[in-house]
Amino acid sequence: MKRFQAALLAATMACSLAGCSLLGGKPAATPGISTPESTPESTPVVTPSPTPAPEPGINPLTGQADPDGTLHNKRPVAVQIRTGDGTLPQWGIARADVLVAGVTEGSTAGLMAIFSSVDQISKAGPVAPGRDLMLQFALPLNAVPVYIDKNVYAYNLVNLLNYQDVDGLHTGTAAFAFDDARQASGYREENCWYTTGELVKAGMDLYGASTDGETIQLFDFGDRNDPAARNGTELHVTFAEGDTESFYYSVNDGVYFKTNPDGSQAMDVDAGQQASFTNLFVLYASSGIKDDGYTRQYDLSGGTGLYLTDGAWQEIRWSKGDATAPLVLTDLDGNSLTVNPGKSYIAVWGGYYGQGLSVKAEDGTEQTLPAKPALLDSGVSDEAAAQAKQEYDDFQAQLAASLATPTPDPAAATAAPEG
Repeated sequence: MKRFQAALLAATMACSLAGCSLLGGKPAATPGISTPESTPESTPVVTPSPTPAPEPGINPLTGQADPDGTLHNKRPVAVQIRTGDGTLPQWGIARADVLVAGVTEGSTAGLMAIFSSVDQISKAGPVAPGRDLMLQFALPLNAVPVYIDKNVYAYNLVNLLNYQDVDGLHTGTAAFAFDDARQASGYREENCWYTTGELVKAGMDLYGASTDGETIQLFDFGDRNDPAARNGTELHVTFAEGDTESFYYSVNDGVYFKTNPDGSQAMDVDAGQQASFTNLFVLYASSGIKDDGYTRQYDLSGGTGLYLTDGAWQEIRWSKGDATAPLVLTDLDGNSLTVNPGKSYIAVWGGYYGQGLSVKAEDGTEQTLPAKPALLDSGVSDEAAAQAKQEYDDFQAQLAASLATPTPDPAAATAAPEG
């Protein structure tokens, strides 16, 4: 337990950089959590939106058959997964029905794995702190959010909605376990915590809450016509320098296989297989910085985007709204987008300085994509960001040069010659 508390303390210190409210005003006091004052902002009205009911006998997250009805009246589970140095390989990314990725703090994209039910989770992790961007995609599904600690924006959101999560800051080892063998092999402590379906159930039991309940159908699933040409067999989403998520279409398997930023296969060490997806979505979202000066802010009311499936791509439109509103996808004519049944990857992409996007056809031809989204008022222009980076690089170069130059020894310069 001491080890768990130490890991949580480190996570709490990192999260303390995000100290202002998502919704304005002072956060409600909770024992053991220090919540600083925030700058008042307009408070959005959070109201449930009408949502499509899942079809009987169908997995609501993938549109695939659930012949035994094991997913009926089961809530999805959304586990925040740690990313960045020292986190690979991860657990659960190949078994999850949906992966959601996007930069929330710093430059490395955060990751959330959504499972159709608690019974689908064998092992998931390493578990990361909760972030409000990811909650925006979990809450409309009535999913159970699972993480170890959370920043103040996520904290305020679940408290405003009185929404029960499974947070290791409060549940401790009742809902999370530590992989000793992983630590013994050289992994940092925070990258060794994981959860399972049984542990999530135990965490919910602490609050008298249930993993049973209604959900919605994620997309308008249906069979699509074969594409006229495979103009989208590769997708490369650059979230920051050194953090590009890539996907390669396999004609034989009919899915896109994911690779890590270093080019290695994105392996799920629990499933023993590479993460793959039938559907890839890139949601263009205007972005800026929240009032803590650090955490990313996104306009999630809607925008343009990309949809890749069957080795082809098309431009789409998406809309969402408040935190409980479902994601709605249409084609350019406003018709509901028909999505192939299967697993999906969803990237939230701001297109700000340092981010990039590339789609290639089967013959390697680079595709012309929609213009990147405009920045929010709080965003930093490409020119200003480039200048700041150049100044930083110049400073680092000068520092390295000064350290490489030997410092003269005053004693040697004044010493009398021998002999």
